[in-house]
Amino acid sequence: MMVGEDMKINIKNIEINYQEAGRGKPVYFIHGNGLELNSHYLLYDDLFDDAMYRRIYMDLPGMGESEAAQSIATTNDMLDVIMAFIDTLTPKQDIILFGHSYGAYMCLGLMDRWKNRITDAFLTCPVVEGQFKARMREKLVPVIKEKIHVKDNQDYYDEYTDTTVVISEDTWRRYQELIVPGIKKADKAFMKALRRDESVYYQFRCEDVIDIGDRTKLQVILSKQDNIVGYQDQLSFFNKEANVSVTLLANTGHNPMIEEYELIRAIAGVFVNQL
Repeated sequence: MMVGEDMKINIKNIEINYQEAGRGKPVYFIHGNGLELNSHYLLYDDLFDDAMYRRIYMDLPGMGESEAAQSIATTNDMLDVIMAFIDTLTPKQDIILFGHSYGAYMCLGLMDRWKNRITDAFLTCPVVEGQFKARMREKLVPVIKEKIHVKDNQDYYDEYTDTTVVISEDTWRRYQELIVPGIKKADKAFMKALRRDESVYYQFRCEDVIDIGDRTKLQVILSKQDNIVGYQDQLSFFNKEANVSVTLLANTGHNPMIEEYELIRAIAGVFVNQL
C-alpha cells in the first residue's frame, strides 16, 4: 500500500519529494532521521477522514526521494527548508503535526518558531537533546520470542536487534516495512555531515529555550528502553507543558511502532478523533 504519486517541488533550490491524500485541515508528517515518508503513511493514514484532513507526507532532504544539499549544514537549516515547504503548500494556515525521533525534533522547532499556529501534535520518541553524548539513553534488553529466519535484508538485521526489544517474526517484518526502505535510500554522506563535530550542528540553536505555544495540544509516546534518545530527558522537557499527554511504554525501543503496532495506532486513533 502506497500513498500515491510522488510529487516534486523546489524549496530553497532543493528538490523535495512529497505525497498527499485527502482535503481539509493540513496534517504534516515528518519522519525520523534516515527514514522516508511511507514510514508514517503505512502506520497512520487510514485513521483519517479524507474529507476532513489533507495529509502531507514529505521526504526530508537527503532522505527518501528528496535531494541532499550542501546548503543544509545544520538542523536549523533543515528546519528552514521544512518551514518554507509548509508555507508554500499551506501558507498561513493552522496545521497538525506528526513526527518521529528527529522528525519530532523538527516539530518542536516548528512549535517554537510558529507558536500558536500548531494546534495539535503527535510525537513518538522525540529528540530533545541534539548531541548524542549528552542524552540520558537507556539500556535495551532484547526479549527473543522466536528464532528469526532472515532471508531478505540481512544487512539490516543487526540494526533491528540493536534497537528493538521484542525480537519476533512480526517485529522483523514491520521493521522491514517501515524502517528499512528509508535506510536504503538515505544519503549516508549527507547524514554523516549533519552529525559532524560530535553533533554540535545537529541541535537547534534554540534547544535550551524551545517554547511551545499555549494553544498547542500534544500527545507524546516514549519508550522505557530507548537506547537512541532515551525518555528521561523528554519527561523533564515536557513536564512543564500544560497541554501534553505522555505515554511511557515499558517494552519498546526507539521504534515503538515495531513492537506495539496496534497500541500506537490505537493511541493515534484517539488523538485523531479528538482533533
